[in-house]
Amino acid sequence: MCLNTTKAFYSGKTDEELAVMSQSGDKNALSVLLMGCRSFVESISSRYIGVSLEKDDLFQEGMLAVLSAVYTYDPEKNSSFKAYAGVCVNNRLRSALRSENENKNIPLNTYIPLDDLNISGGTEPENKLISLEETEVLYKIFDRDLSALEKKVLICRLEGLSYSDISQKLNITEKAADNAMQRTRAKLKRLLF
Repeated sequence: MCLNTTKAFYSGKTDEELAVMSQSGDKNALSVLLMGCRSFVESISSRYIGVSLEKDDLFQEGMLAVLSAVYTYDPEKNSSFKAYAGVCVNNRLRSALRSENENKNIPLNTYIPLDDLNISGGTEPENKLISLEETEVLYKIFDRDLSALEKKVLICRLEGLSYSDISQKLNITEKAADNAMQRTRAKLKRLLF
């Protein structure tokens, strides 16, 4: 499918439809949905600027919350994707701020900025194509380069769980969860930069 046909196909879809399509593995739908949520996340995260995290950190946390919301969204239980995602973003930002204030989770300083991944893509067709290709690269890295434990820990972190919560959920030690996340970060940095 050419880029113009792809753009036309997805432009008529609602956020709810794009979320369901993304859950089914449609990477183009996911990319379109994430690009469409950028201003939404910027708006929410701007309310928290000046608290204790920088603007970019807050935006990154917000986008990770949207990504998590995509995979946990249930159209039968939730009225709209934006409302559900808004709750997820606010909860994740509050959690990040709480963690930052407690100096409990230093890893916030080692996250890979989403802007470095060029998910935004801009409005030019070439940029959108590049953005779709980069999203596909992330999926390949996720499928090919991460171990089963690393995948599980990454998903849990994207859901906003602490290492303590992850250790209980996956029946592993907190140190094992932290080590898996550190390996994941190292792999992403090595493969993407």
